Amino acid sequence: MAKQTLPRAMRQKIFAQMKVLIAEIGPRRAGTAASLEAAKRLEALMAPYADTVVREPFKVHSGAFLGWIRLLVIAYVLGTTAFWFNMPYVTIGLMLASLFILILQFIFYVPLLDRFYPRRPAENVIATIEPKQSVKETVIFSGHHDSARVFNFLVHQPALYQARVTGSIAFVMLLLFGSIWQLFQPELGQQHLGIVFSVGAVWVAQMWFFAGKRATPGAGDNLASTLVAVALGEYFSENRLQHTRVMIVSFDAEEEGLRGARAFAARHRLDLQAQPTYMLNFECLYDDKVRTLLTSDINGTVKLDQRLAQDMQRVAVTQGISIDLKPIAFLTGGTDAAELAKVGVSATTLFGMVWSNSSRASVYHTMQDVPENVSKKAIEQAFTLGQVYAENRDRNLK
Repeated sequence: MAKQTLPRAMRQKIFAQMKVLIAEIGPRRAGTAASLEAAKRLEALMAPYADTVVREPFKVHSGAFLGWIRLLVIAYVLGTTAFWFNMPYVTIGLMLASLFILILQFIFYVPLLDRFYPRRPAENVIATIEPKQSVKETVIFSGHHDSARVFNFLVHQPALYQARVTGSIAFVMLLLFGSIWQLFQPELGQQHLGIVFSVGAVWVAQMWFFAGKRATPGAGDNLASTLVAVALGEYFSENRLQHTRVMIVSFDAEEEGLRGARAFAARHRLDLQAQPTYMLNFECLYDDKVRTLLTSDINGTVKLDQRLAQDMQRVAVTQGISIDLKPIAFLTGGTDAAELAKVGVSATTLFGMVWSNSSRASVYHTMQDVPENVSKKAIEQAFTLGQVYAENRDRNLK
């Protein structure tokens, strides 16, 4: 198979669009006017080529997704105080409650705290390109246009990121077990344990400042990915497939726990299940030397379609692109592909960076997430993979 290449003019167009959107709109935290303006601008980019393009509104509870962090800090400080006053039941209750919230809110992405945070408007943008003949299946290309809050731990002493985060959770676990010990052995080691837990309070307290209020420019995470999807939509409007409908989706509120993808999946569930639907979601296209297709999502709790990832890997080989298949690392979060996988869509996410607790792109979730730090080659490879995969699928339809 001949290798496909992204035309230079289209690649330049993607970067020009990205620079204009960031310069004119700036950071786009979900639930803000800036993110809504980004959705409106993306609709305008899609309108000239799409058969239909819509902005679908939903509500996001701004700040709820990371709300467990400060609850953890408060619970730990109160729990340590209760430990000193020989109130183990209080400490045990506080630690169990904080861990319960952490597990549901962050490990499983259950919207446990959303009701306690303000509801604000958000919008997904969806463009559709119909095939030349009858529709037999659908391919979705997606990214997200909201940008993340700055993670202060990745700005200051990023080498200590894992120790600061997992260490804080470890202290919570230690306080829980220490309180259980105190319950059965009230006179053994209370003072020594209390000193350890008090030192731990200083360590856990820093989590209060884990994320700042301001948002990043969000070039690589994840405006570049959305614009690759937009470019694929433009390509397939000019080179329509025979039986494959192409959908381009830019989600809002990915950084708020995939709330945009969840709203989209809930609204379109029956349509997505009515025929075979495949999704290639793009994320963090910083590095053309590190490429990964996910086989699981949301901290490993959601299975993605491994066969789809393998098919795409084979397509990549024909184009001279090397891609690894990996499950998402535990405690690293999730991607929009997970929400569609939950309703039966065959989905995977293509990453362009190392994705682990100990290593990420140096600009990830910082103010250095600007167009200059997005790989032009990674953009080209993402476009090529989407183009060739969709064309191959359509060619094999009968």
